[in-house]
Amino acid sequence: MDRLPSGMKNLSLKGFGPFKVQLACRLDYNTSLLLATLWDYPRSFIGSLNTTNADVGLMMVDKMAERGEIVSDDISMLTDALRQCQLGGIASEVESIFKKNMSRTEQEKQEKQEPPCDRVNPSDQDTGAVEPAKATDSEDNQRPSIDKSKETTGRGITGAVKPSKATDSKDKQRPSIDKLKETAGKGTTEAVAPINLNRVTIEATDSKAKQQSIIDQLKKAADKGTPIGELILDTSFGTIDESGSITLHSGIILPLFSTLTVLNVWTEEGRVMTETELTGFLQYGSKSTQLNVLGFQSCDLPSLSSSTEVLKEIQKKGVEVLWVDTAHCLDTSSGSWEMDNIDMVREYCGVGIAIRKHWRKETQELQIKMLQFASENEIPVRMLKLNECYCSVTPDGTKITLQSGQTLPALPTVRIINIVTEDGRTIPADEFARLLEFANQSRLIEDLSFQGCELPPTLPASSISPEMESKNFKVYWMSAGHCFDLTLRTWKIADLNTIRESCGAGVVIYKQCSSHMHKLQVHYLTVASQNNVPIPFISLRESFRAVDDTTGSIILESGVMLPRLSSLDDLSINAESRELTEEEVNELVKYSSQCSKLCFYFCFLPWSVPTDRFPAHLRSGKFQVLWDPEDKEEYTLDLASGRWVNHATKMALTEKEYQDMLVRFRLEYK
Repeated sequence: MDRLPSGMKNLSLKGFGPFKVQLACRLDYNTSLLLATLWDYPRSFIGSLNTTNADVGLMMVDKMAERGEIVSDDISMLTDALRQCQLGGIASEVESIFKKNMSRTEQEKQEKQEPPCDRVNPSDQDTGAVEPAKATDSEDNQRPSIDKSKETTGRGITGAVKPSKATDSKDKQRPSIDKLKETAGKGTTEAVAPINLNRVTIEATDSKAKQQSIIDQLKKAADKGTPIGELILDTSFGTIDESGSITLHSGIILPLFSTLTVLNVWTEEGRVMTETELTGFLQYGSKSTQLNVLGFQSCDLPSLSSSTEVLKEIQKKGVEVLWVDTAHCLDTSSGSWEMDNIDMVREYCGVGIAIRKHWRKETQELQIKMLQFASENEIPVRMLKLNECYCSVTPDGTKITLQSGQTLPALPTVRIINIVTEDGRTIPADEFARLLEFANQSRLIEDLSFQGCELPPTLPASSISPEMESKNFKVYWMSAGHCFDLTLRTWKIADLNTIRESCGAGVVIYKQCSSHMHKLQVHYLTVASQNNVPIPFISLRESFRAVDDTTGSIILESGVMLPRLSSLDDLSINAESRELTEEEVNELVKYSSQCSKLCFYFCFLPWSVPTDRFPAHLRSGKFQVLWDPEDKEEYTLDLASGRWVNHATKMALTEKEYQDMLVRFRLEYK
């Protein structure tokens, strides 16, 4: 909807300022919330959007300009994000507004910098018709420097930096390799629009037919000598051998494209590449006639021996090999990774850095080196995520030791710190206070968040310095849906957007957690349900004690009561070693009457469960009761007969099979 003030509609003002005003008029609350969540904006800012009305667009535009997500000569980061949020219509409208508001000189400058935007139409495949490429001078045919790459692709290899997603939940990771293999290739044949040869993406979630169509169009363009700007393998890369033969998860082999300029590989989060795989990509690059940039993101890469033959070919061709996660490039003379230039470090830090537990110690060292370089050069670090790699913090709160033994000093320019620990870890009060001090060392700190661990209920007054209190940065306990009040030194319920994020990937309630944490979890789950915030699942990990006869609430092992939640979709009971009675199963079914699924794991249930006591709407609807007693086979309760049916074979569980399984179960947990 056009929400421009009537007086502005007839203005012919041009430039970045008027563009920002018109952009603000098109960013409503929902669009702004999607963008802010996708880009991991501080929760304090996201919370303020919820209380804003007319100014929400202006707030969002100011924030985007401050963080460099829109600049006077490039809005590709914004339009890419809009399309990722399935808002392609708004993205196209914003591009049109941006173009109209640019001055003639700006337009001419951009036209000189942009590579040919050639399009191949699938309908032309029989005729071989390809739109002609624009003439390029000899300089454009040379290998561009890093800065030249940035000009020609909008944001260079980071024009291909993977948009950051909300990752505060450990469950919000990229799909597993097996899942990608399962998904890739599914789907019916679909019409694929003509591709923009400046930037082409092959996604793991694309159907096999769509992937093949994109590859066919690229091959046709290359055969015609038409330049191809950048190809992004968005988690679609499956395997590569030492000779450079790339196979996608769908099984399609990716051919060489003689006119391809940039290949950017985005792997599933945390993938560790071998020397053979990296050598294979270098082989692919050495065989690609026009390739001059090879980039990697979300993966761990090895160094190579200087004697590796393909390094000489890469060096001879001048192919630049970039590793986004560390802001380093491959030194083709030594096979080691070296710091990239300051502009690229700024780009990488603007996306955010994740240090992962299972990555090589050398990789963590490179990341720390880059973070220190950023701080020394006053480069803001958008987010630092310690993903199950945190070990301890020094007594003065100035350094963190990682589990690998690497030392991470306090960073003066980091905005958001996210510490994800292994499940069930307890961080005592003195350690929590020192971590607050670590965050306080940053002049730009906005958020500090924790996940997977248990935190203390309060802190002594001496733990919070006046400086820390004056900064008043936000401290979030994502696993409990609460934030820490630095003035009162206690926990309070988080804003609704943070609660929505905490619930987003499901909630696990552990037996070993204290009643304090259970109370906080129940509190925020209740608030979520009252506000119709979807809760995909709750998993009770050995924390289920019983169902209260009077209220119908679940009693946790800590004694805390978990009431019925209307927005809960899936309840999982992991009652390891317990043999539940028919009555307990019936009570849990009643508790789950508003859910779509009830699951039991590592416990033993009756051979049959009379379903006549189930609420009538459950017996006639799509409600499911699943049981996996041994982590081997899953059974579904037949709501008509009350018998368990093997999910794979569709055969009812016989009494003999049941008795054999019971013997094994009791031996296992004797």
